[in-house]
Amino acid sequence: MAYYLGIDLGTTYTAAAAEREGVVESLTLGNRTASVPSVVFLRDDGEILVGEAATRRATSDPGRVAREFKRRVGDPTPIILGGTPYAAEMLMARLLRWSIDRVREQQGEPPQAIALTHPANWGPYKLDLLAQAVRQVEARQVTVDQLLGRQLGLHLGVGHDEGVHAYQHRQHHPPVLGLGG
Repeated sequence: MAYYLGIDLGTTYTAAAAEREGVVESLTLGNRTASVPSVVFLRDDGEILVGEAATRRATSDPGRVAREFKRRVGDPTPIILGGTPYAAEMLMARLLRWSIDRVREQQGEPPQAIALTHPANWGPYKLDLLAQAVRQVEARQVTVDQLLGRQLGLHLGVGHDEGVHAYQHRQHHPPVLGLGG
């Protein structure tokens, strides 16, 4: 059954939700939790680990890990992982690709469309950088129109003791997440 996917590539955590026939549910990206840390780790062989796997490896080689790279989108100074330079938006794109692949594996099919959140104060420059990065990881279901500020669409909220909740919105968009981390 077709579904729409919303992803919040948050500063500290990444989460996803799916909408099918008007019903929104949070998806489990982690091994035990709905969200995963927005962390990447560059292995010696060039493979990038994401989320919990990246966090586990970070203690063994901290020069190969990046955290909170979303804050650096648009910064011309690259992030160096194991001696290799990466633009922050490309690390976000790798996190996006991993998230899409994880959801597709769980759902058994690709989403019909994907919406991403971004900070509401991002202007055309940062949005264009993010859109370029999305195209480079071949996330074809995402269009520039679906790079939505957090004030639109569906919202996934995380409270201290509440867990993860998805909230409906009147208009039909792919789910849009905003963890506020």
